Amino acid sequence: MKFFLLFLALSISFFNLFAQNVGIGTITPNASAALDVTSNSKGFLPPRMTTVERNAITNKTAGLMIFNTTSACVEVYNGSNWINLCSSLPSSVLTKTLLGGSSDELAYSVQKTTDGGYIIGGTSQSSQNGDVTGVNKGLEDCWVVKLDANGNIMWNKSLGGDGSDQFKQIVQTADGGYILCATTGSSANGDVTATSKGLFDCWVVKLDGSGTITWNVLLGGSDQDFASSIQQTADGGYILGAYSSSSANGDVTQTSKGLSDYWIVKLNATGVIQFNKLVGGNREEVLNSIKQTSDGGYVAAGYTASSLNGDVTGVIHGTYDFWVVKFNSTGNIVWNKSIGGNSFPETEVAYAIQQTSDGGYIVAGTSSSSANGDVTATNNGLTDYLVLKLDGSGNVVWNKLLGGNADETAYAVQQTIDGGYIVAGKSSSSASGNVTQNSNGAEDAWIVKLDASGTIVWNKLYGGSQEDVANSIQQTPDGGYIICGYTLSSANGSVIGINHGGRDYWVIKLDANGNIL
Repeated sequence: MKFFLLFLALSISFFNLFAQNVGIGTITPNASAALDVTSNSKGFLPPRMTTVERNAITNKTAGLMIFNTTSACVEVYNGSNWINLCSSLPSSVLTKTLLGGSSDELAYSVQKTTDGGYIIGGTSQSSQNGDVTGVNKGLEDCWVVKLDANGNIMWNKSLGGDGSDQFKQIVQTADGGYILCATTGSSANGDVTATSKGLFDCWVVKLDGSGTITWNVLLGGSDQDFASSIQQTADGGYILGAYSSSSANGDVTQTSKGLSDYWIVKLNATGVIQFNKLVGGNREEVLNSIKQTSDGGYVAAGYTASSLNGDVTGVIHGTYDFWVVKFNSTGNIVWNKSIGGNSFPETEVAYAIQQTSDGGYIVAGTSSSSANGDVTATNNGLTDYLVLKLDGSGNVVWNKLLGGNADETAYAVQQTIDGGYIVAGKSSSSASGNVTQNSNGAEDAWIVKLDASGTIVWNKLYGGSQEDVANSIQQTPDGGYIICGYTLSSANGSVIGINHGGRDYWVIKLDANGNIL
């Protein structure tokens, strides 16, 4: 017995002496360390944990290995992402990151919901296949997908008529339901219960928490009316941002000023029009984003081709300028700003705007200008992200051109909890200019984190070998981000999962530093 205890003590001492060379219990193993397992009846069993437990690991280092009981696969941390050894792709906290059917699905809007899950909206051409359980009613339908916190589909709805129904935006409402806007060519069929007023109408749809339609309205005149953006307002109603070619007919009560005008429509809680306003000059105005402001008014952004006429008080700089318009609570203009570069045919198009915590605004879009007019920076390639910080009166505080040697377009921007900004869009550049990584394919999603002064904190390309686009981004309570867009790629690059056919909805969850979770 004494001999056995002495042998055991010596064995433990020997193991403790040399275990450090194997790397067990240390993040800095000796470079010559080796673990020779010669058994033909036993194997190495790494620690077993769920995805949630894995994500809680602190001080991760490259080479860390676990068995993920959620995905039922061994995963290795490579220094930035967990690599799933079953697929050789980065792992995700989301059960599914590609959503779709056999045809095209394009996601344009994502929001974290109050239950911890996500609501995603876009367009679909598929019918009862893949993840699309509904019957397609026309050329393309609005497709709304509710995910739980882990990315499992809770329900999905195909909404539309026998024409083309082009989704634009969805937001959760105070009652736990949802409001969405789209442009439709359908009339009194399928889910579209009203009769069309013209060539294309704005379609506003209220859903309950289960995705069932509560009410829907068609809004427009005798020509073309395109919905762009919607938000629930403080009074429980809604503000719709659109653009219109109609004039003094149907729901459009004012006279058109040019080819197309900004059209803002205030609805009550049941979709009844309270006021509508046409705003523009003698040429083309297209509204892409609208938000209610802290004073009860509204701010809208898009572009203008007009100069010093109608409601456009600024001189046009190029072909198109950013056009930012501040409205009061009844839809009257407080101020408007035309912002752009000075040379024809250079263009600026704004796609997103948000009021910032200091009472100013952050605006993002695309620009082909370079160091002229209001654009003080030098263009990096063909088109760049143009990000503007405005004060409360619409004056430019700073502007940034961000991009590489090809094309970049920013579709979404949001102020982050640290006072900086997160910008999402697409890039065709590779390791040039502000784009620090090599491209994955023809077009990648490009996410840029800025500090409060517009200086880049980090930037990352995401995608596979095909077309990959980010259309919407929101910061999540954990300090990370949820992104949606669409992809043609399948199980390569940073695209996790098998494509269903054509383009799929693409959902990405990032940590605060842009690493895929």
